[in-house]
Amino acid sequence: MKKTNFITLLSMIALFAGATFFMFFGQKSASVDADTEKSSNTIQSDTVTQEQQLIEDTAKTENTDDLDAELLKPSADSNKNKTQTAEDSVFSMSDALFIGDSRTVGLCEYSGIKGADYFADIGMSVYNIYKKSVSVQDVGKVTLTELLNNKKYGKIYIMLGINEIGYKFEKTAAKYDELIKNIQEKQPSAIILIQANLHVTKSRSDNNKTMNNKAINELNTKLSELANGENIFYIDVNPVFDDENGNLSADKSEDNAHLYAKYYTQWGEWIVNQTVSLLKEG
Repeated sequence: MKKTNFITLLSMIALFAGATFFMFFGQKSASVDADTEKSSNTIQSDTVTQEQQLIEDTAKTENTDDLDAELLKPSADSNKNKTQTAEDSVFSMSDALFIGDSRTVGLCEYSGIKGADYFADIGMSVYNIYKKSVSVQDVGKVTLTELLNNKKYGKIYIMLGINEIGYKFEKTAAKYDELIKNIQEKQPSAIILIQANLHVTKSRSDNNKTMNNKAINELNTKLSELANGENIFYIDVNPVFDDENGNLSADKSEDNAHLYAKYYTQWGEWIVNQTVSLLKEG
């Protein structure tokens, strides 16, 4: 074969191989580029979708917060109801002080009167009241003088006399009057409410020459005379707990002298209602 023809043949083979190579790798490259573009578009699409979802979720969250805020925001009606409730709320006893013996200890423990202070102890009387120190909630252990000197009250209830029943009524009433005057000196703005001493049951009254309902009534009468109807009042709960003969109902007491716990709650409600009535009248 001539040299020229041989060279021509080689050139044609090389050209064919080059074309084949270009076609193969060119298509692959185009495919890769297409895939890359597709992948890029997919990533971009996913990113847009995520961002859009985030925006939507944020908007949803903000709308939810607004809804919660709206739900939490009191309506005009709820504000109206709140005002009405405040105006019609239970009479406050947070400025009240109860002074007394074991019956007042019972009031402290079972009456349910909220916010009041109690200077009360078993055996308390007008004869030893200034000698005793009593633990008063949120105040500490104090004497009556210390308590009256350091805290202001609007209402002061006194129930003493059952432990003094053996003394002459006039003497006890005089000591009671001294106590009231001392309280007024230290608490000039307070109203004072003298509570009648509770009766005992018929069996207790019939079998005790000293502590009987006749004596209790005589003492209560003397104490009622200390009230002036202006800033000193006398209140008597006995009709609430007495039987038809004026004795403490036997079914309301276990020891014939003190009420069952549940009746102290009734007594507490009665005290609040009586005080409200007296203040309205005043």
